[in-house]
Amino acid sequence: MRDRRRAPAGRGGALLAILAAGLLGSAAAARADPWDDWLHRSTMTGDWGGILTSLDQQGITLRAHYLSETAANPTGGLEQSIKYAQQIDFGADFDLARLVGLPGGQIHLTFTDRAGRSLAADDIGNIISVQEIFGGGQNFRLAELSWQQSLFDDRLEAKIGWIHAADDFTSSPIYCYFQNNGFCGQPAGIPIDSGYTTFPVGSWGGIVKLRPLTDLYLQAGAYEVNPTLAGPNNGFKLSTDGATGVIVPVEAGLHVSLGADRLPGNYKVGAYYDTSEAPDLGASLGGPPATLTGRWGVYVLADQMIYRESAKSDRGLTIFGVFVYAHPDTALLQYFWEAGLLYRGTFPGRDQDTIGLAVNQSRVSSQLISAQKDQGSVPVQSAETDIELNYRAQLTPWFALMPNLQFVIRPNADESIPTAVVLGLQAGLNF
Repeated sequence: MRDRRRAPAGRGGALLAILAAGLLGSAAAARADPWDDWLHRSTMTGDWGGILTSLDQQGITLRAHYLSETAANPTGGLEQSIKYAQQIDFGADFDLARLVGLPGGQIHLTFTDRAGRSLAADDIGNIISVQEIFGGGQNFRLAELSWQQSLFDDRLEAKIGWIHAADDFTSSPIYCYFQNNGFCGQPAGIPIDSGYTTFPVGSWGGIVKLRPLTDLYLQAGAYEVNPTLAGPNNGFKLSTDGATGVIVPVEAGLHVSLGADRLPGNYKVGAYYDTSEAPDLGASLGGPPATLTGRWGVYVLADQMIYRESAKSDRGLTIFGVFVYAHPDTALLQYFWEAGLLYRGTFPGRDQDTIGLAVNQSRVSSQLISAQKDQGSVPVQSAETDIELNYRAQLTPWFALMPNLQFVIRPNADESIPTAVVLGLQAGLNF
């Protein structure tokens, strides 16, 4: 979706306690121990003396998170370095049924603050970021202000406001068990090739979702395309000044439960059309700039649990895959695909830990490749491939660490740039 701290003086014992309790599962700890109570809370700061529970009962749910991602490339890329990026987000969800008597209504409000640098942009030179938390102006901004309304026993749902296409389309909670931006969030090819809005950069838009069957949905949306909104000085720009068009995505999704163990799976197909003008990638690289009107693409997403340790357990193995095709006249990435495995519940007592392994490939537009060959004096691109292997340790309900190893093969789809080996670490806190 989608983050070096030094332990404060005198807090080293607390940090060691967190790590030890998380790794050992705290099975032998006494529940009366205040340290143990703290380590087993759902959030780091607890219930604020009952304030949060009281607010929730009235229809106001507060939330806040911290996410950091550090990445270093000891070999490969343009040069070797280490970079750190972080995000703090906070906001509230308002249940309008409890607050004003409007059943099915909700208002969502989220602010984010991002800081740090990108190893991919500064030192590797690749297309897909190895730190998914980087981007969106690296500033303080309004990320979401939306009204969501469910009707007819949740058969019909609508949302309007300052929102993100990537939250509503081409999404899966499985993807953000990875640090590489080709996996976390939405398939990377779509926002690169279109005006897709991605968290935390919002734009004005709306979506309507219809559920003709409990496990089947059909949805369509429309979102402002405005490249200026991602600027570092535009965190609270709400005007449409700078808009280039509208992007209209459509999607159908099916949830299944297979076999006697009811193994869950999700299957989605969709398409988008962006009315904006875009560079004509087939035009001569030495000639005057040329543009075309309209950008489009289609996609297929799937995730399926194929093994569960027991019928009542979330422990097991899930496989997932993505394929995206975009028109090569205007899409830098004509093809994008990814495939991966995620195992939840790695060892006894580690029910929420995961191991992830995934690979993606971004293949450059055939039109652009032809133009590069015709020009003759520029590198001819092909495809960039990213691989990630990670272990996510849920040390407490509110604290997770995810060391990861990534490989970036042909950064920027350029064979002259050496394969980068990336060592990463993601840390997350739920306040």
